[in-house]
Amino acid sequence: CLGMALDLWAEVVVTASEEALPPAGPPLGEMTVKAVKRLFSHVGRQSPAGLSAEFRQEIPVARGLGASAVARAAGLLAANALLGEPLEREEILALGAELEGHADNMAPVLFGGLQVAVREGDRVFHTGLPAPEGLKAVLFVPDMEMPTQESREVLPDFLSREDAVYNIGRAALLVAALASGRVDLLDVATRDRLHQPARAKVFPAMEAIFRAARQAGALGVFLSGGGSTVLALASQNE
Repeated sequence: CLGMALDLWAEVVVTASEEALPPAGPPLGEMTVKAVKRLFSHVGRQSPAGLSAEFRQEIPVARGLGASAVARAAGLLAANALLGEPLEREEILALGAELEGHADNMAPVLFGGLQVAVREGDRVFHTGLPAPEGLKAVLFVPDMEMPTQESREVLPDFLSREDAVYNIGRAALLVAALASGRVDLLDVATRDRLHQPARAKVFPAMEAIFRAARQAGALGVFLSGGGSTVLALASQNE
């Protein structure tokens, strides 16, 4: 899977106490606290009796921008710091992918830039890609939530061989285009038959937004994660 870190930041304050603390706030705070506990457990240590997380974030939630990965990474990094940094970043990535269920968001959160990442058992294999010079990401963030679990429910259980080959080829082309700086290939390389047609059923404006982006000069356009954010790639001058 391919993921990309954007210039969107969150500040998370984790408080540890020997006494019980009020529950962490809504979902993102809970994810952070659970991540703290997971890392403590992983290294065989008892987590503090009291844990809380204050999540100050600019990253829209349930929009396909990886807010959950940021929350979990924050918890893992905070726990690692509290314990004196016993784990390397690669081990933290493996724990983060376990908590997220996939590595495509966690790798860019922890390592930055463009990352290709896959899970194999309890390990994550990843490598960075150089971004073509002058390539910009333009986000359109609708006022519409698409929680990951709910948006996955509309996905088909099976793909035809034709559609599978279509996406495999374009995934390979996308990596090659980014690595070689062939931005002229991005329009073809970012087209999809795996998930976007299904998600368009709950996001009817998607195709119209895609068309508008292409007409405005986008080099490629696609859903960010599971949506509803639309991400367009553009050159510096467009």
